[in-house]
Amino acid sequence: AVVSTQSTGTLATLLITKQIVGNCGEILGPTLTSWAKVYLLRRSSGGREECQSKLTQVETESEKPRYDSSFDDYLEMFIQMGYVILFSAAYPMAAIWAFLNNIVEIRGDAFKMVNGLQRPFMKRVEDIGFWQDAFEILSVIAIVVNCSLIGIRGQVGRWFPSFTTGQQIVFVIIMEHVFLSIKFIIDRAIPDVPAWVQLASAKERYKRNRALKGLSTIMRTARLKGQLQKKAKQAKSRVENKNNSAVKENGAGEQIGTEQQSSRYKLE
Repeated sequence: AVVSTQSTGTLATLLITKQIVGNCGEILGPTLTSWAKVYLLRRSSGGREECQSKLTQVETESEKPRYDSSFDDYLEMFIQMGYVILFSAAYPMAAIWAFLNNIVEIRGDAFKMVNGLQRPFMKRVEDIGFWQDAFEILSVIAIVVNCSLIGIRGQVGRWFPSFTTGQQIVFVIIMEHVFLSIKFIIDRAIPDVPAWVQLASAKERYKRNRALKGLSTIMRTARLKGQLQKKAKQAKSRVENKNNSAVKENGAGEQIGTEQQSSRYKLE
């Protein structure tokens, strides 16, 4: 019992201290750094009047640290999840502290992104990457660890006083396999993409295909219309050329007849 109390106190101290220190450092660190850089930028401009002048958003954000990646944020959530699910049998209150920390974390990250860091560029990704596999592996390890803690702490013996040591070990193994089976059943039963998202995506694809089909029809019609206009212009030009050649032939014939008449008059 003394060992159990000491382990519970150690877990509580580590979890709460890490959450408080992590949130303070994550929020105050970038914010104070950016404020100090902006203040020095105003001071370096020279003069008290210029020091009091407001800087543009571009100038302000140029002095803030960059948000390179979300690795640290995911790592923080991964460690917190480890405290909650790996040692929940030893310290059940960890889930409550994690819930309160997540409420503060949401507003703290928003404050950090708005006031302490440069505006990050959006990146389109399919999922959370390798962190999905990391959380899946952690959940499996958590089931094994918690079942082992239940067996080590003698909880099975208190539940079933008539069980021998071998029966308690068999019970822990069976319980572990049952929880692993439930975990994998839930994992397969709940789809990665909800049904309403799949339906909305299907509707968007249908609209996009209809729009592309309509655009292709319009382009084909415009192409045919252009070809018809081109053929009409060619036919019109051929007709005009024929008319011009006929006019020229008629003019040449009239000129020849006039010359013949004039030569006849001369001979007479």
